[in-house]
Amino acid sequence: MAKLFTEYGTEAADELKATVATGRIARAAAACRQIALTVPHPDDLTTDALYAALGAGGLQRVSPMITYMAEVGAVRLDRARIMNQIEEDRVMQVLVAYGEGPHRSLLNRYRNDFADRVRMSVTERTAITAAVDLLAELGDAPLAKLSQLHLKRTLHKGPEHRDALQEFLCFIAAQGGPILALPMPSRAELAANKKWQRDATTWRKRLEYPASSREARALIAVLIARLYALPLSRVLTLRREDVVFTPAGVTLWPKADALILEEPLADAFDKGMRQHCYWSLPMGQYLLGDEGGMLIISEAMVAKHLTDAAKYRRMFSKPGFRRGRP
Repeated sequence: MAKLFTEYGTEAADELKATVATGRIARAAAACRQIALTVPHPDDLTTDALYAALGAGGLQRVSPMITYMAEVGAVRLDRARIMNQIEEDRVMQVLVAYGEGPHRSLLNRYRNDFADRVRMSVTERTAITAAVDLLAELGDAPLAKLSQLHLKRTLHKGPEHRDALQEFLCFIAAQGGPILALPMPSRAELAANKKWQRDATTWRKRLEYPASSREARALIAVLIARLYALPLSRVLTLRREDVVFTPAGVTLWPKADALILEEPLADAFDKGMRQHCYWSLPMGQYLLGDEGGMLIISEAMVAKHLTDAAKYRRMFSKPGFRRGRP
């Protein structure tokens, strides 16, 4: 590790400004010491060993060094494996937050059931979260007391968990618990879901060839907000330091939620930021803001950018329209 660190530090010092290089080298030194304590032999340096030594947060803090290690062949990095490990840790965080309640053993069996069926970790996390939400409504009452009322309350708070709740209800029934059925979604809910699917498809297509940098930022903001059930106002406050590239991919709020964008949104986000030079913004400025990142745009302005861009597209799609004619 000492030789690897020296080579990496020399390269970083040559390529980066002194202030940036100093911080990066210091973080790399601390990470190398931690890796050396847990991985005594270079042949044992694997993706799992790195994750065990540094954890998700540690890997994020020294992601340039980890990338360098992969490039020089010091480790065969499995980014998908890291993402799965991060998701597994998040599932455990959900279970730990639930605590040792009366239904913890049921949740553990439910998680094992998912593992036996080789489900993707993100599906597992969503399912466990939905199960915890439903059991929170039940409280300390026995499982036999679970009713349609508890289910209705849970759906009202998290309608996006409908499919995950159905999985949990099937599991409960198979375990000898009450047999419950999800209420049919209302016409308004069905219409809203179909509209959202149409909008998402349209927004993704528009993001491939945005009419302007403002439209690109507005599209990225609404897609992140809707796909990850986040308040749009929060997404619009993303600062330059709130987005990092890690071995797992594009990560938002690495010091808090550590939300990893999934493809194809992650690639579209990266391309949009590169195309309009937003990765070069100083720390502290807003990635999705106006005036070169100095100002946060409002939700109303996001809607205006999308509407203006749509009008522009319709204008250029009219038969006989020539660019440059009044």
